[in-house]
Amino acid sequence: MSRTRSVRGYLFVALAAVVATACSGEKGVIQAQTGEAMISLSEGPCFGTCPIYDMTLKPNGDYILNAERFVKQEGVSEGNMGGQAYMDAEQALKDAGFWSIQPEQTMDTLHNCHTDAPTAKITWRDAEGKEKTATYYAGCGVEKMNDLVRSLRTAMKFEDLVWTEDRFDPSGNR
Repeated sequence: MSRTRSVRGYLFVALAAVVATACSGEKGVIQAQTGEAMISLSEGPCFGTCPIYDMTLKPNGDYILNAERFVKQEGVSEGNMGGQAYMDAEQALKDAGFWSIQPEQTMDTLHNCHTDAPTAKITWRDAEGKEKTATYYAGCGVEKMNDLVRSLRTAMKFEDLVWTEDRFDPSGNR
């Protein structure tokens, strides 16, 4: 009898956890490794010459940038932009209600999107291992997501590290 009660107890706890998560409004959240907080922003490609890059930022300001195409400097680079950059990026995610936004906002899930725009992929993992990735197709025109991408770009020093005023032909040559 105690074995049956024990199994029921585990089932009850598991069910309670599922219900709590469902009621919290969080969507697409997973449990990942703990102690490895990070924020990642990836963008591109598009029909034209949109920057194609991936950048990951750690709480101490360390970053790694994989700049692929239509960027200031192609290749992998690392550096430190200071802990304030991470705090600013984290605040942008909080202000956007990141944990509760739809994880996929693309032509597959939204109506009235136009073609040839870039896709942004945003991942946030906190120190407790709570993690979510949201994919947003800019051609869908969701203002809240456009604002979030702009805020993350600012926090992650996009203008200094990625963007260039250089003009490219479609093959990527300057």
